[in-house]
Amino acid sequence: MSIRQIAAEYRKREDELYDNIREASDEFARHSEAGTDATEAFRRLEAALAEYKLFRCS
Repeated sequence: MSIRQIAAEYRKREDELYDNIREASDEFARHSEAGTDATEAFRRLEAALAEYKLFRCS
């Protein structure tokens, strides 16, 4: 596998993780603004951030 392929795969995975974080963050914001229970959205955001942290540390 070439360096370019590895870099492209890394960037693709990073973009996927950013999308997950953005979606969870948006969901959390919608629940917070609506005054509804945001617990599940917060858990999704927490999991997405933890997954990103593991990705960056590996």
